[in-house]
Amino acid sequence: MFQQQQPDPMVSKKDFNQFLGVLTFIARTFAVTVEVFLRRADSFGQRYFGMQAVAGFALILFWPVFWEGHSAEPMLVFLLLYWLALLRARICTAARVRRGGPQPHSLFNGAPILQRVFRRTPEHRIKTGLEFLVVFLVGALLVPVSEPLGVYLMFAAFGAGATSGMSGALQHRRSLDLHDAFVEQRDAAEAFRRMRGE
Repeated sequence: MFQQQQPDPMVSKKDFNQFLGVLTFIARTFAVTVEVFLRRADSFGQRYFGMQAVAGFALILFWPVFWEGHSAEPMLVFLLLYWLALLRARICTAARVRRGGPQPHSLFNGAPILQRVFRRTPEHRIKTGLEFLVVFLVGALLVPVSEPLGVYLMFAAFGAGATSGMSGALQHRRSLDLHDAFVEQRDAAEAFRRMRGE
């Protein structure tokens, strides 16, 4: 008998994962350029500022190329402010590590400054909701002054919201995995005790 051959998928799982990886990197690149302003400088994880911070520098530098006929000066001012905020965050984080202060996850994206005002609001909700609104509204207000900078900030708002959302979803999934492992181990221990007649 002839076996029916399955058609090859148009996009493999590996290709899809690579595509998602590229999208995540782009979102993180946009996000890091505003997170240094939205988060406490001494609260970032020791390894958080990696390739996306360097890519953010390049992104801000080349963004005006897409906006022919618009002044690049506001973007260059933003680039300088980003560099200074990034430098401050790295210095404050290194100082915290040196003095033996609290060490969050080494890839932690910082504690929101807005947490001081919205004390009862969970950190995840501030990062995915309030910070998104603040950055998006600032971008929208800046569009009449500098269209490239305003639109950039609106893109960055989506990047920051998306990466915080993905981070929260990953953390939730890990918590579910830990819970499932706990339940399975508890059930196995109870079955073992029953088997031994305890």
